Amino acid sequence: MGGPALHPTKPNLVIVLADDLGWGDVGCFGATAIATPQIDAIAARGVRFAQMLAAAPTGVASRRGLLTGRYPRQTGPAEPPPTIAGGLKPAGYASGCVGAWRLGAAPEQHPLRQGFDEFFGLPEGHDADPLRLFRDEEAVQTGPDPCLLTRRFTDEAIAFIERHADRPFFVLLAHAMPRAPLFVEEAFRGESDGGTYGDAVQCIDFHLGRLIERLGGLGLADDTLLIVTSDHGPADEGSTGGLRGRRGEAYEGGFRVPFVAQWPARIAAGTVCDEPASLLDLLPTLLSVAGVRSPGDVPLDGVSISAAFKGRPAPTREAFFYDAGGSINAVRAGKWKLHVARGPAGDDCREMPQLFDLDVDPGECYNLEDRYPDVVARLREMIDRFDSELR
Repeated sequence: MGGPALHPTKPNLVIVLADDLGWGDVGCFGATAIATPQIDAIAARGVRFAQMLAAAPTGVASRRGLLTGRYPRQTGPAEPPPTIAGGLKPAGYASGCVGAWRLGAAPEQHPLRQGFDEFFGLPEGHDADPLRLFRDEEAVQTGPDPCLLTRRFTDEAIAFIERHADRPFFVLLAHAMPRAPLFVEEAFRGESDGGTYGDAVQCIDFHLGRLIERLGGLGLADDTLLIVTSDHGPADEGSTGGLRGRRGEAYEGGFRVPFVAQWPARIAAGTVCDEPASLLDLLPTLLSVAGVRSPGDVPLDGVSISAAFKGRPAPTREAFFYDAGGSINAVRAGKWKLHVARGPAGDDCREMPQLFDLDVDPGECYNLEDRYPDVVARLREMIDRFDSELR
């Protein structure tokens, strides 16, 4: 995957991925019960995306979409698709995965088989029994203290950066929190107004500050594109910022995620992108800024949003499809969003179809399907066409 570098400039690339962090759980997206000064500072120094969509409303499917740039239904677990890490290899990047992988524990699903050079973390989640930490393919600890995972994962990401400071690197730091069951360091317990969930978020934010400080100490901050986001919306706890739906649902609350990025050498402070974008866009975007051609033999669903980092509009596209991990449950085209089913099987069609005008009704409260039958027919045809292309 990939091709020759298009230009000699190769920024370092860091993605900090929270698990189940809601769109409304970050200060710069309206949170009041939880303090996130480090994430907010990234938005102030760089760019904030107001309408970033997950690749899916569940963890495995969304992470697969993030890493591959393709809707999850197009990338089954049996055939590992090309990933960001694999695509960066032709440009000489060192790639490390740290944290909760959650994309399978079988040998062929291991991060080292997905283009990464190094791995430290949990092949599955922090709710696995027994809980085992791995370095590359070797289990190095059984029964680690889950309260210290955020600190330990940050330590490992920093160590990877220090080892590869003399070459371009890509780090995926995938935190286990604030997904339930919730664990947090003693120093952060009771520190937020958002319960243990909020404490876990503030712990992530604190350790993010440590990573940023180390990038600065190594003289790497200006030439590092640092992204902070979540895999999808919150589950039982956490805020959707007033949006309808939660993890597992195709409503905006299940898909909308916080997304901020800084790259001092390229992104102007205080940039805001109001156009919708998707975590599917990360693969083509990161390959583009690294000077690597996107693969011509693998069709991508994401597009490069690097222009939005510079304050220009994000690319327009015909539609966003809401892949629930097993079926396309909704589609968005412009201001219109049509729901046709619920759940990953797509077989729960109660109260469907539902048509919402997201410009005036971002909370998806008022079904307009009976007023705009032509819009319903047009969007349904998009879903049918997309489904037929996947068969």
